Amino acid sequence: MNTLAENLAEMAPSQPAADALAEALVFVARYFGRNAEAAQLTGGVPLPQGRLTGRELAECAARAGLSLTSRASSADQVKASWLPAIVEHSDGSATVVLDRQDDKFECVDPASLQKSWLPLTVPDAGATWHFLKPVFHFDSRSLLYFVREPRRWFWDTFRMNRGIYGWALLATVFVNLIGLVLPFYSMAVYDRVVPNNAEESLWVLTTAAIAVSLFDLLLRFLRGYFLEAAARRSDISLSSRVFAQSLRLRAASRPASGGVLANSVRDFDAVREFFASTTLTVIGDLPFMLLYLAVIAAIGGWLVLVPITGVLLAMLAALLMRKRLARVVDRLTRKNSQRTAHLFEVMNGIDTVKALGAEAWARQRWEVQCAAIAEDNLQARELSTFASHLSTALFALDTVFIVMFGALMIGAKQLTLGQLIAVSMLGSRAIAPAGQWVALVMRWYQTRASLEALEKIMTAPTDDRPGGLFVSSLRGEVEFRDVNFAYPQRAAPALQGANLRIAAGERVAFIGRLGSGKSTALRLLLNLYEPSAGAVLLDGIAAAQYDARALRRQVGYVPQDVVLFHGDIRENILLGAVDLSDDDLRKVLALSGLDEVLAQLPEGLATQVGERGERLSGGQRQLVGLARALVRAPKLLLLDEPSSMMDPATEQQFIARMKSALPGTTVVLVTHRMAMLKMVERVLVFDRGRIVMNGPVEQVLRRLANPAAGAEAA
Repeated sequence: MNTLAENLAEMAPSQPAADALAEALVFVARYFGRNAEAAQLTGGVPLPQGRLTGRELAECAARAGLSLTSRASSADQVKASWLPAIVEHSDGSATVVLDRQDDKFECVDPASLQKSWLPLTVPDAGATWHFLKPVFHFDSRSLLYFVREPRRWFWDTFRMNRGIYGWALLATVFVNLIGLVLPFYSMAVYDRVVPNNAEESLWVLTTAAIAVSLFDLLLRFLRGYFLEAAARRSDISLSSRVFAQSLRLRAASRPASGGVLANSVRDFDAVREFFASTTLTVIGDLPFMLLYLAVIAAIGGWLVLVPITGVLLAMLAALLMRKRLARVVDRLTRKNSQRTAHLFEVMNGIDTVKALGAEAWARQRWEVQCAAIAEDNLQARELSTFASHLSTALFALDTVFIVMFGALMIGAKQLTLGQLIAVSMLGSRAIAPAGQWVALVMRWYQTRASLEALEKIMTAPTDDRPGGLFVSSLRGEVEFRDVNFAYPQRAAPALQGANLRIAAGERVAFIGRLGSGKSTALRLLLNLYEPSAGAVLLDGIAAAQYDARALRRQVGYVPQDVVLFHGDIRENILLGAVDLSDDDLRKVLALSGLDEVLAQLPEGLATQVGERGERLSGGQRQLVGLARALVRAPKLLLLDEPSSMMDPATEQQFIARMKSALPGTTVVLVTHRMAMLKMVERVLVFDRGRIVMNGPVEQVLRRLANPAAGAEAA
């Protein structure tokens, strides 16, 4: 029998392996009625060599509202109720399996959409089955709709490793059961072997105890290995999800300071350390504390009250300290965020600080914040140290009181020496988790603050919009209908009752005073923000209804402050457009004028730009930003002060190129330079968030030059 891949090859032309999984996922998403395109599902996901693999499949499926379960199953184990599924073959091809009847499967080639019933009695040995189902969502009719969702983003990573944790739990059970062996060994030696001088029994018992101890060592090693392996997998998954969520945050949802956001993301390290193998080991050992107490009661009777008292005192101490520690940790978290924000702000503007001689101001604020943090750190360390010393003291007192009361019971013939030694050893095993529990509670309150900071990020609104329209090509029509907008935490509106209409292919300039709302209008067109009232339309559809990634792939944008990233010029131009050919890249360089700049640089496109592009001049950064905006040949080009750092000659060359470039592209230009108006046909004047003039360039300039005549004409 042929394999599925071979059968499909006979049925249709071979599909390209580069996008096989992406095409299959799009087919399944549409099968379930989801609006999906490959670029929409894979946008923003780092793909090895530009192709979707099984590692990224779950994230991309989630964007289509599908849950994924992957198994290396044999065909005869697959049930019809599990389907549909994507079969990923060892050669990189993929097939969609929709149904099963007896020993045949209904298969689809996602490239040609051709269906066929094929036998799968001899499937690929290396094939992986990816089973997909729609994710269930509660709607407004459900009584549970308003119940707060658990931290699924966090706990799902642990569920993903439940098999590994299962093995670790099994090892924990045996480790704790083996913990009973040495106390019973000691009791047997002192109560049976020593009084009877039974050397043969001693050798037998000792050999067994050594064997069990070696087995205990092996189990502890395996438990640690399992927990570390699970922690490593969770770490990779969680860190990727947290960073991806940070990238998807809506602009209105982001903290005001990039330093605060970076500090919140860094809090993941504290969460990761808490849920490392040591913590999970303590949690796994806690239930067996009851087993040890029960055995102590069986051997020593009421002597069990000593370790019970120690356990209760340890837990009481943790409860009494928790409120104070919670207050300290809360203050510490906020102060750390503020200090990080100050650090980011100063380092990003270090040249300005030096030029103004403001080093003393920067140091003073830094030292005040460090002093405040040091004070809270001291209080947190004092509480943690007290908890540690308390655990040590309880451990010692437990031993003292067990020995004391045990000696009295031996004198009263209620206990033997072997039983006392066994109880003492078991008491130490019983109270040890309680002591570790105190330290664990202290660490938990420190971790909880970090987890809550991450929770705010993971539950904040993002650019992802289920069912968003995927646009493959914009015409470039723009319309604002009574748009009002105010930035978060600002009382003054940035736009008030803005109405405008720009036809496809038209070139328009926004001019006006500082803070009049020009740049804000561009951000609304990019769907970085949503208007508080009114509507922003692109091709007659509200911008918020589009899939954000798909929309931005169709729009070129040059911001006021062009930010470049560490790397060379080529990497910065091709951000998000790694598939651009060298021929197309040369055209972009010529169109933007960057080719003339590169001719003067010894390393050309390989020139390193430094962090934030600081190795290039302001005008050079703007040309790189322009080239970056042109790589996708956008139908809508937004230019925000694109020549503010150019010299007059470079600016004139830029105007000459742009006047004849990109025919049919809608261009929206924000500028304060009158020379730039040569490249547009119409001008809109903004003032205090309102559009106060709108007309041809010459007419608007005359009205601005003679306000009285303009008022009479109006």
